[in-house]
Amino acid sequence: MLYELPFANLGGTEKHLLTLVSALRHEVVPCLIAPHGDALRLFRDLGVPYRTVQRLSLGLGTRRELRAHSAALRELVTEFRPSLIHVHGGMECAVAAHLAAPKVPIVFTIHGYPDVASYVISGLLANRIVEEVICVSEAERRTAQRYGFRKDRLTVIRNGVAPPVPAASSRGRQLRERLGFQQDAVVIGTVSRLERQKGTAHLISALARIHHECPGARLLLVGDGSMRRDLERLAVSLGVRDKVVFTGALLDPGDALECMDMFALPSFREALPMAVLEAMARAKPVVATAVGGVPEAVVHGETGLLVPPGDDAALASALLTLASDPEKRREMGALGRTRFEASFTADAMARQTLEVYRRVLARA
Repeated sequence: MLYELPFANLGGTEKHLLTLVSALRHEVVPCLIAPHGDALRLFRDLGVPYRTVQRLSLGLGTRRELRAHSAALRELVTEFRPSLIHVHGGMECAVAAHLAAPKVPIVFTIHGYPDVASYVISGLLANRIVEEVICVSEAERRTAQRYGFRKDRLTVIRNGVAPPVPAASSRGRQLRERLGFQQDAVVIGTVSRLERQKGTAHLISALARIHHECPGARLLLVGDGSMRRDLERLAVSLGVRDKVVFTGALLDPGDALECMDMFALPSFREALPMAVLEAMARAKPVVATAVGGVPEAVVHGETGLLVPPGDDAALASALLTLASDPEKRREMGALGRTRFEASFTADAMARQTLEVYRRVLARA
């Protein structure tokens, strides 16, 4: 099985593939092609052989990059002879795969696009060269179909994550101590890239709105990105810099998730965020925006609270509701854990993906 990534950072797409490859370790023999990135060491630790290639980008050099990408793919195909190519996130990578190995069937997974044009162009290409398209949420399937993807080639397989290891909770308590959180602190946390679409600025603004009513509230931001300095300045300007901890990107954010009392993700767009599922797996109540596939995971008023994107007042109110009620946090967290076990495990995602592989190979 040849997997292809358009980038190899520590984001949700990479985490999805790492989870999938790990869960399928007894069913498929994987290899990977991807640009350079921090996530590659995690694939190496799993024993996945990989080749690096320059990232494909749209522009004057696209044709040259596509030829180089296809050449690298041909080498991998010759060496490993994959029966199937599974491309994640970038339709330009699927085009390169098709050029390199036109007789090898391609499965493509959509992890969400930022604009309509990307859906339209990807749909036109997918309808020609891709055997089956996996959507990570029902919301993503509806969007793909709306913008031209063939309905009969779309399959919904929701993201899944592995359950935390038994010792994780104790490591979380140790991390709280190392980060200097007091015993009575209420830690609101998130794991995301620090980019505008993730809405982290609204999370800092919401903290400033509630810190007088909830002086023990602290904000733990796990991740990095182009907005970090702006976010640090915002925290200073709002008078809450001493209440916000920036960890930077972590190879494994599990301990950070464990030390949170609640998880928050105020994104403007999402397909189905892995971090929300990881929080649910750890019995953390979730406050998030009702965008994309988030409402398919978070049940408002049951496993967490959903708010409109960009609404600081609504976000602050939801955070304060949970910050001031430990029992509600425990109840919602427990229900979230139950929901994770029923619908969002790595094993379920892997089993359904394997069914797609077998179906495509049977047709081929």
